[in-house]
Amino acid sequence: MSFFTEFPVLETERLVLRQLRYEDGPDIQRYFTPELAKYYDWWPRTVAEGRGFVRFFKTGYREEQSIRWGITLKTNDKVIGTVGFSDFDHFSKAELGYELSREYWHMGIMCEALKAVIPFGFNEIEMHRIQASVFPQNEASLRLLEKLGFKREGLLRKFMYIKHRDAWEDCVILALLKEECDPALLSGATYVRRPGGSQY
Repeated sequence: MSFFTEFPVLETERLVLRQLRYEDGPDIQRYFTPELAKYYDWWPRTVAEGRGFVRFFKTGYREEQSIRWGITLKTNDKVIGTVGFSDFDHFSKAELGYELSREYWHMGIMCEALKAVIPFGFNEIEMHRIQASVFPQNEASLRLLEKLGFKREGLLRKFMYIKHRDAWEDCVILALLKEECDPALLSGATYVRRPGGSQY
């Protein structure tokens, strides 16, 4: 797939979604506060683990198993979150994942990032289905996905083991099919910078 040859950079009105770099590790480690970490089964607690977080996604990209963008503001290259796809099934469907520094919640940042990534998944990767697994208590994430057209498909009981809580947690499964996606979302004003400076 061409997007595994040259990492695609996505742009929106306020954001640049770019490839993660090892020097992003400290910023990622800092924004994983307890308030954010409670929604995840693992998070980087040290700078070294922050770099390990980056290494994990770099390896996934190199092995063509996942793609994860660092979310930055156009006014500042510091990573404030990440978003991307994993668990590709012959590129026809994949799992959507994301997180955002609490400092930038309630600003529409993640919604804007997803409006860039979702069209890329459908149009460039040619997926027909994008799904996400969300803890039931993460109501903000559930609302965001439903706002973008995702539909709840069910509840997986005691699906994910959370080591730091020593507990099995339920997960809500949501999915968006390409044929159900809002055409305005598919044709959003997001640009992908290609090698040589071309855009579309």
